[in-house]
Amino acid sequence: MLKRMISHFVPGTDTWRIIGLCTLLLLITASSLVGCTGSTCTVTPGLIEPPAPAAFKTAGLKINPAEIEPGEELSITATVANTGDARGSYMAELKINGNTQETTQVIVDAGETKAVTFAVVKDTPGIYEVALGELNGQFEVIKPATPPRSSNPKNGDADTPSVRERSKPRGCC
Repeated sequence: MLKRMISHFVPGTDTWRIIGLCTLLLLITASSLVGCTGSTCTVTPGLIEPPAPAAFKTAGLKINPAEIEPGEELSITATVANTGDARGSYMAELKINGNTQETTQVIVDAGETKAVTFAVVKDTPGIYEVALGELNGQFEVIKPATPPRSSNPKNGDADTPSVRERSKPRGCC
């Protein structure tokens, strides 16, 4: 049988005083401070701070390699840390020369750090500016090396047949 419960609000203290059923009260006031003396309990609500929401910080930008030839692939990597108290989702946005190249969603638990990697291929030579979160860097696409031309006039260009080879009939020795 339940005992009779008597409660009253204590003005200016944000506190309720409850007499009776203190054991039940303890179970339903997990986010409040409860003090009991005998069969009298004092409940002060909301003293336990709610967890901080997820908050993210990017760090450690790496561009590997920093110099490529047209059509080659490079990787852009950084870490995303959740400095909040709750699990959260971070939308990692890779920008190259101010334009969004790619985005990816990263789920990070409270207090954890995860790596995010993007693969990039560019065909046009030049220097490219990279932004990922508050991080910045750059890479360069260089012109491909051209084979040097022969400077020996006797041999001519290695890709051009010699006069003697051009004058031989096909199928001949």
